[in-house]
Amino acid sequence: MHHRERRALLALVAAAGLAAPAVAIGGSGAASATAKTVIKAVLPPSTGPITASDNAGLAKVTKEYEKAHPNVTIEWLPENVASITQANATVESQAAGGVAPDLVWEQYGPVTSGSVPAGLLQNIRPYLEKPNPYVPGNKHWLSLFPSSVVPYMTSPNGNIDVILGSAVETGMFYNKAMFAKAKISAAPATWAQFMADLAKLKAAHLQPLAFADGGLCNPSWFERLATSSLLANQVSKFDVNHAQVTTGLDVAVGIKKGIISMHNPRYAEVWRLLGQLAKYNYSGASSYDACTSQTSTTPPLDSQALLSQGKVAIVWGGSWYIPNLNSIGFSGKYGVFPEPTITSATTRFALNTVTRGVIGGPNGNGQWGVTSQKADSSMTRAKTAVVMNFLAWLFKPANLGYWINQSQKGGEIPVEKGAPVLNLPGLKSLLPSGKVPIVVDVVLDDVLGTAPTNSGLRLVQEYLDGSLSYSGFASQWQSLLTSSAASWASQNHVNLNKY
Repeated sequence: MHHRERRALLALVAAAGLAAPAVAIGGSGAASATAKTVIKAVLPPSTGPITASDNAGLAKVTKEYEKAHPNVTIEWLPENVASITQANATVESQAAGGVAPDLVWEQYGPVTSGSVPAGLLQNIRPYLEKPNPYVPGNKHWLSLFPSSVVPYMTSPNGNIDVILGSAVETGMFYNKAMFAKAKISAAPATWAQFMADLAKLKAAHLQPLAFADGGLCNPSWFERLATSSLLANQVSKFDVNHAQVTTGLDVAVGIKKGIISMHNPRYAEVWRLLGQLAKYNYSGASSYDACTSQTSTTPPLDSQALLSQGKVAIVWGGSWYIPNLNSIGFSGKYGVFPEPTITSATTRFALNTVTRGVIGGPNGNGQWGVTSQKADSSMTRAKTAVVMNFLAWLFKPANLGYWINQSQKGGEIPVEKGAPVLNLPGLKSLLPSGKVPIVVDVVLDDVLGTAPTNSGLRLVQEYLDGSLSYSGFASQWQSLLTSSAASWASQNHVNLNKY
């Protein structure tokens, strides 16, 4: 390890303006706490213990840190629940007794929307505004994060209570042989080009698309893409919480004001566009889901199989498809392109909003919050500095890229500038190149509750399979919006008339 890195723990304590007596420089030049410091940290979900293959990279960089800081021990705790809601409920219970871990698994949604109780997590912005001591020449750690990521970490009050290590993004995966047969020479960049290519595939007697609506992934992704695009110039009218992704309050206000309404032509156009996909959609699409397990033997089945078996030309999947498809010998036989931009060539309501990064985003491996002393009685100011120093080591770009890329899951993209990304064709193309627009999430992602989400999925399925006309869908969707907003407001004791 570089001599500068061995001295970094003391540097970070001083840079954060914290008292330094708990930290000393040992005779070997390594920074170490004078008293033994044990950091309890929760591992990424579904990765097993630190000894599991999924965590091999993380284990390696952890051992390197402990070797350089002999009085610091990292105790990695498995995350035994897959749901962030369940994980946060566990942390709240632990926090009530002051025994929460020091580093807890988080996601930007619960943190920046305010659903994590105030005071449970620390604001780490003061640390991120100082240099990362493991990056020579770095003026402030926050500058290592691209402009597309910082808003996802930032709460409406300006605090940063969550740090994000990697992104998962979605894109359109296509069968190269089927594109060649339909004489499609380039991937579409706009929605109009996308629809033209679907028509070419159909004319070549090929099944163009599988919009997998057997689960919530494809439907909720479409809702995010089209609603965020077409309402981009109206979102300020209901963006009450000023988070990167709309919250239940934002959406309820938007419905109350008639902006998120089938009576608003701009919003209604979202669902007219979805209806245009029906004539190109695979007849059995409701038996498939974009997020189910590859090994699933009962519906919803894995939609990747439709692509690799040549049954459909295009499936809408995620960055995790890339290592999966490569592992089954399909490498080189598929391509991927980002979700097409809706332009004026498709609709007069188009705002040419580039929605790359709207779906997925920095919700991959490496998402943590640092608990407060209220939640974790051991979390003194000096210990916080040690915890942040460990995070600085994990988030040194070379280290971050290494342990993210070692994850067996694959398809997760390290988000810091300079972090190496796996050389998987198409992976980098899915990342946003600049700031991401406000993400408008309405019905299909539990924003207003699970009941509206389930009802919404049923309506989308009936609409796409032709059993529900547009007018029938519009009427029922509007009723769902109105009742869901009223129910959300009642359950959360919110007077929507105030907004």
